[in-house]
Amino acid sequence: MAAVEINEIRPGAPMRWLKAGANDLRRAPLVSIGYGLIFVAVGVLLSLGLYAIGWSAWIPVALSGFALIAPLFAVGIYQISKHLDEGKSVTFKDLWLVSGEKISQVAFLGLLLVILLLGWARIAQFLYAYFATQDYTSFASFTAWVLGDPAGLTMAVVGTIIGAALALVAFAISAISFPMLIDREIDAATALIASVTAVRRYPFAMLTWAWLIAFWTVIGIAFFLIGLAIVFPWLGHASWRAYQDVCTDAGPSARAVAA
Repeated sequence: MAAVEINEIRPGAPMRWLKAGANDLRRAPLVSIGYGLIFVAVGVLLSLGLYAIGWSAWIPVALSGFALIAPLFAVGIYQISKHLDEGKSVTFKDLWLVSGEKISQVAFLGLLLVILLLGWARIAQFLYAYFATQDYTSFASFTAWVLGDPAGLTMAVVGTIIGAALALVAFAISAISFPMLIDREIDAATALIASVTAVRRYPFAMLTWAWLIAFWTVIGIAFFLIGLAIVFPWLGHASWRAYQDVCTDAGPSARAVAA
């Protein structure tokens, strides 16, 4: 496996990535937001389906699970930024033009995120079964139980801690690995190691980036999911810029990752 250069990441870098991501969004708004609307539609249909079968209490779990695997879904957004960098026009069909070898590597990393998602769903199911004394399947009854019952509050706290830990693992795996796979002829293991190394070496800047992603994702969800049509592609473009900043050669200050 080839070595990947990890540049020094300064504390203020995440804000610069957000600004650069917003610029990409402005340069290709129709394709970017259109791509975001596809996944908003999936989220709305999933939420309506859970509501229709009386499982509306599981909607927050499903939406938080989306955040775990969002980097996999953002592959099309990385393609848009790549085309913009190359001076090419961007169309919807270009978003899916990924070579077979790259698809297999992306799928491997995606499988890791899906495993985390399934683990989160199973943990949430276990916590609910352990703490709940009766059925709280409607959103109203579930919310009242979580906010008004010590057992519900304890479950929420424990679930949040565990969910945050899983989200941190997912972030370390995917922070720069998916954009790297789209941009370079590289294997999934090398991309994963580079991503984890960047988080390990520069925890303050990278955890700030993780917090900003989580914050804006929550904002997008709070606006009845419609906000995600803008937030999701914006963060995807910003993640591409983060990858470029972290992995572009920076002369003597760049550090090699021995892979």
